[in-house]
Amino acid sequence: MVFKALRDKIGHSALAEAAVSCGPGRKRDEATRQAILKAAYETLAAEGYRGFTIEGVAERAGAAKTTIYRWWPSKGVLAIESFLPVFDAETPFPHTASAVQDLKTHLRLQARAVSGRDGAILMELVAAGLTDPAMRKLYHDRVVMPRRERGAEMLRRGIVQGELRADMDIEAALDALYGPFYSRFLAGMGPCDEAWVDRLCDTVLCGLAKEKVPSTAP
Repeated sequence: MVFKALRDKIGHSALAEAAVSCGPGRKRDEATRQAILKAAYETLAAEGYRGFTIEGVAERAGAAKTTIYRWWPSKGVLAIESFLPVFDAETPFPHTASAVQDLKTHLRLQARAVSGRDGAILMELVAAGLTDPAMRKLYHDRVVMPRRERGAEMLRRGIVQGELRADMDIEAALDALYGPFYSRFLAGMGPCDEAWVDRLCDTVLCGLAKEKVPSTAP
């Protein structure tokens, strides 16, 4: 996990101490900020979003609540910002000779991530965002749109490489590829596993392919 190496190397207490003991200015502020984000994710992982509180994060981070509220206007915004680096690290966008296989690999990694603890966290964050406009906007701007942009890059690369049709509707293709994840883990339509990802990709991409796309990764 993103914070695991740091936690294992110096320990939570040492990180919190560094946050308050380093010199004035930007370094101290950044150390404090990272300690709070680390504590926030640990709280999410341990308690879920329902048990996630600013008070709990402040206690775990060794920081004042006023410091947290100075940087994050609500617990929902803090929760998403602490979750993002972990989820991003779990679901990278590879870049190899085949854009189609890269897309499949990315979606398999996403399926693995949402099938575990972080999937449960993500489900709670999405649900909470329905009634929290600031949280919903942050999720859209920092989670949804960057992933769509990276996915669009993969599809365009597939066109250039001759794997996919040049006349495809990229936005519609992204809806078809990413939308089913929400119906699976939010609506309980079935597991998100590698076999399902392969079927999803084959169903969508065969309609976009210049030639038939292999159904298995090399």
